[in-house]
Amino acid sequence: MRRLLFVAAALSALSCSPKPFPANPTPANPVLAPPPPLPPGPPGRADAAIRLGPSALRYVMHQIIHIDQEFQGIRQPLDFGLRAFFAVTIIGPADTSGYPTTITIDSIVADSGTTAPMGINLGAAKALSFAGRLTPKGEFRNQKASDSTAAQSLAPVVGSFKNFFPRLPSTGLTLGATWADTVTENDRAAGSVTVTSINRSHAVAWEDRMATRALRVDVLSDFTVKGTGQQAGQPFEVAGTGVRSGTDFVAVDGRYLGGESRDSTSMTITLPIQAMTIPRTQVSKTTVTVLP
Repeated sequence: MRRLLFVAAALSALSCSPKPFPANPTPANPVLAPPPPLPPGPPGRADAAIRLGPSALRYVMHQIIHIDQEFQGIRQPLDFGLRAFFAVTIIGPADTSGYPTTITIDSIVADSGTTAPMGINLGAAKALSFAGRLTPKGEFRNQKASDSTAAQSLAPVVGSFKNFFPRLPSTGLTLGATWADTVTENDRAAGSVTVTSINRSHAVAWEDRMATRALRVDVLSDFTVKGTGQQAGQPFEVAGTGVRSGTDFVAVDGRYLGGESRDSTSMTITLPIQAMTIPRTQVSKTTVTVLP
């Protein structure tokens, strides 16, 4: 699943004069040492169906996005890189709406050599939290932000974390399981842009993930992007298609242990007033890691 919502952020080039991304940027943070093994969770049978459940973990989510477009005859390569550090607390037991879940951001920082898209104030993310309900299938519902103003300003890069957790089958996750689902969401950070994903998932193998037994889930997706909005006071229309591949790890006791995804999008941005069409390609990589 797409972890950070960059649909709106990707449109920021319409009103800026970007500079080329450095060939060898210096990371904003030192390379993290491998985390120690996670503490053992509740006992569980490896052959039992797995569902997401209670846990208290800290994560770092790193996303890099590269954009290539031609605007007014000038090629404009753009690169963004962001790291989000946050804690996730899932409390049991669940009720009919799911598990009470809170995600609290410690910080969001841009990679060295890049800037926050659309001039977003990343400092506003400090201590911002989202409280909602997590279903055993991985849907983070009914989110309420601790600061609605900060949440709105950061919507292009966090999107209330509604796509953070992997989606699991209703019967639970078992080795060899295959399933498909369709997810439609509306990103209103820059207008009304709808992203519809058709996801095909396969629980392929048991693996050791940080000394914890976990099922590896491979996901292949096709998605479409379509919508309208305004950027820097001018209306736009956007349409495109893309593909995504990713891997997630879910521990035998229901803890989400991170993963990685890559996606590639081809889209067209139309500026009706200027009668101008801008073709664009966009590639991104997202990595989610459990912190010690």
